[in-house]
Amino acid sequence: MYFVVFCCALSAQETTGRVHAVIISGGMNKLMNHERYWNDCAFLYRTLRQDCRFARQDITLLISDGGEPERDMLLADGSGFATSPADLDGDGERDVWLPATIAQIESSLNELAAQLTTNDHLFVFLMDHGGRDDNQQSYAWVWGGERLYDTRLAQLLDNFHVASIGIVVGMCYSGGYIEELQADNRVIVASCADNEQSWACRDKPYDEFVYHWTCAIAGHDPDGNAVSADTDGDGYVSMSEAFSYARQHDRREETPQYSSTPLALGEQWSLSKHLGNGISESWVESKEERDYKYYDLLGRAVAAPLDAERKYLKKTNAKQSFRPSPIIIIYPQSR
Repeated sequence: MYFVVFCCALSAQETTGRVHAVIISGGMNKLMNHERYWNDCAFLYRTLRQDCRFARQDITLLISDGGEPERDMLLADGSGFATSPADLDGDGERDVWLPATIAQIESSLNELAAQLTTNDHLFVFLMDHGGRDDNQQSYAWVWGGERLYDTRLAQLLDNFHVASIGIVVGMCYSGGYIEELQADNRVIVASCADNEQSWACRDKPYDEFVYHWTCAIAGHDPDGNAVSADTDGDGYVSMSEAFSYARQHDRREETPQYSSTPLALGEQWSLSKHLGNGISESWVESKEERDYKYYDLLGRAVAAPLDAERKYLKKTNAKQSFRPSPIIIIYPQSR
């Protein structure tokens, strides 16, 4: 007779709190609000909801005019303007309610800072037109033609007293944000250097660097074609792995930037969560301990040897410190 022992780590909510994502795309105005910005945000939103299992309430969306019916988006084919869809994942429900104005960005971030705890984590994605002023300060053009400076975003993020923050900045001169945003327990990724422009893909209506970055996190492109960025094979794509993948696949004239404090944080920080909802049970016939098999909740075999003396499951994957993956041990009852 055989039986299955489920050795599951505590849920992420119990051990390290929640991860809340904020997606911001200002667009400036309808003449400058390119369709690819919406595509970048929609792809990331679908990735968070469908691949990373984020709950709807754990994502704040601040996009152009906030999903109003006016035509606010310049179409990629040059045919004119359209209303940017407020439904980002095609499920028939409105996702976008808040505009990407300075006032709303500040209000939303301040409200969120008051809600999240020291056990929680924050992820910020900023996609927009970018600029650099005479004082060499980088900024993003948000809705209504206002500027969100790197210094102002830094002030807003300093209000968060959370365990860690992951940040992706995708516009021109985005590398200039790194110096201002750097702080303990932060990982920052930028699409280009502080004196460079960032570029759109030549062959698809997305922005080059963030397109590849999101493909890495999702494990596939928007058409469902598989992408492999998990270089260490642990089942998680870290911020470091996603950056490396995007940098290697970036085909435009830009120099992606990366910062992690401490350095190891970027190798541990992952957006993956709630992986799997059960597996088809597999059984082993051998009674020898060396032949025991171990599976995670996606049914993948994992290397997780038992300690011979203490008889507990060793934690072999340091990257699971933020999102522990439940492990199923399958072995004979006669053990």
